[in-house]
Amino acid sequence: MASNFSASNQVMGVKKTTDFLEKATWTLSSAILVLCIAAAATVGRGEVENNESAIQEKIENAIDPTQVPNFPTDVAVEEPSETAE
Repeated sequence: MASNFSASNQVMGVKKTTDFLEKATWTLSSAILVLCIAAAATVGRGEVENNESAIQEKIENAIDPTQVPNFPTDVAVEEPSETAE
């Protein structure tokens, strides 16, 4: 009686399972390869000239770190108001 139930559980069989797994592996790996190539082809590449000009502009407009800032030496003193009685 147990042999009747075990046959119904095995739908594809061992050979068909390995064939399916091999075909699925090759299909997925091929799809990943195609997607990687497509992604590499569509990635935008910025022009080098634009990047160099932006870097050059930052260098030319940079503040000299050796300069000492001029801080004000006079301190303004506020006198208290005499409105409180």
